[in-house]
Amino acid sequence: MRLASALLSFCICGFCQPPPPRALVRQSIQNGERAWKDSTNYQCLKTEVDEQFDSAGNRKSTDRDLYRILPLGSGVSFEQHVEHNGEPISRDLRDRNIKQLEKLRSESPAELHRRFEKELAERSYMREVPDAFDFRIVREDSLPTGRAWVLEATPRPSYQPKSRYARMFSKMRGTLWIDERDVQWVKADAVASETVSFGLFIARVSKGSHIVLEQMKLPDGEWVPKSLSARANARTFLLFDHNFSENITYSQYRKSGDLAAAARPR
Repeated sequence: MRLASALLSFCICGFCQPPPPRALVRQSIQNGERAWKDSTNYQCLKTEVDEQFDSAGNRKSTDRDLYRILPLGSGVSFEQHVEHNGEPISRDLRDRNIKQLEKLRSESPAELHRRFEKELAERSYMREVPDAFDFRIVREDSLPTGRAWVLEATPRPSYQPKSRYARMFSKMRGTLWIDERDVQWVKADAVASETVSFGLFIARVSKGSHIVLEQMKLPDGEWVPKSLSARANARTFLLFDHNFSENITYSQYRKSGDLAAAARPR
């Protein structure tokens, strides 16, 4: 609370002086976690476009899928697959979707809460970001969401990761845009400065792989995911090269309403 009050004191009447960068990032992570929890109360559409490229960079295939995100309570949502490449999904896949949704809806609040806690634990590596990097405020930008501090992030050599996914931080560098009023991430742009390995030689993402995520502010003041894009040359199981891009966008947010009507096949 003391840190939040200190940050708030920097942001009044549109006049902002940058607080210490690490404290700013730490507060933005805490605010972001609360915003993510609140975002599970919204329905929205999710569009996912996956492209595969050959070794020369020529596009081999494109898949486009549309999902409807349905809140189920207790922080749990269901991704209802609606379309594949512009066509309704097959009847078999639609029936499986309906069965999965019905199964989740039959769970007790305690069971749903356990699902939420598991997902929250999987996201816990983000809490290591403030200590895993050195940050420097390089400028301020005017964005559609308002004024934002722009921070450069470079790996902190002395940091020892506490979780599996946090090990990738030592191989990443990037830029953060943090909203000055709400202290929320507006955008994060990260690049792998070295090859990143996951597991015991299970998967590797090559140097230069690029990830960009963005958030947007709804009219009611809530912050929600806007888009995520990734372009990578990944080598999986040391056998197959995957030169791919993935672009995910979220749209048509609205508060949870008649889920039965929203889930009805069209």
